[in-house]
Amino acid sequence: MVLILRDVLGWSAKDAAALLELSVVAVNSALQRARGTLRRQLGEQRTEWARSSQPSEQERNVLRRYLEAHERSDVNGLAELLREDARLTMPPHPTWFAGREAVLVAAAQGFDPQFGHLRSVATGANRQPAAAHYLRAPGDSEHRPLAVDVLRIDDGRIAEITSFVLPGLFEAFGLPPTLR
Repeated sequence: MVLILRDVLGWSAKDAAALLELSVVAVNSALQRARGTLRRQLGEQRTEWARSSQPSEQERNVLRRYLEAHERSDVNGLAELLREDARLTMPPHPTWFAGREAVLVAAAQGFDPQFGHLRSVATGANRQPAAAHYLRAPGDSEHRPLAVDVLRIDDGRIAEITSFVLPGLFEAFGLPPTLR
């Protein structure tokens, strides 16, 4: 989470610490560890592993269908987009779902009418397609920020969803505070 806030969104150590309820020292330490892990896993030079272009037409199409499935609460539509080995994580929570069926069980809870109605907006994070989800809870008149899902798409299917549920994240993305 610290890596995303600092290196992707450009937040200061002080702002990241305030959001995560950590000390600035703890944030800087976590950032150093995260960068070290990335260097070990992905190579020393970012040009060796960073995306060099914007999302492809295929990725934009998958994102569009992902948004539509969420707005229709369409579990079957979402299932068509997921790889069999898809994974869903929700940092900073230590929760994850491995495999299409597990991801669909998690999604079905959010698609339940008692949860509310979703509206989704296409965005991007770290040159990856992303969806900003707004929720209109039962009895509410506006859709309010819920989560930003960053998608990793492989061969036309969603391989990984990283869902961020953090206060202030929509503002950092320049997204509106509510939708009608």
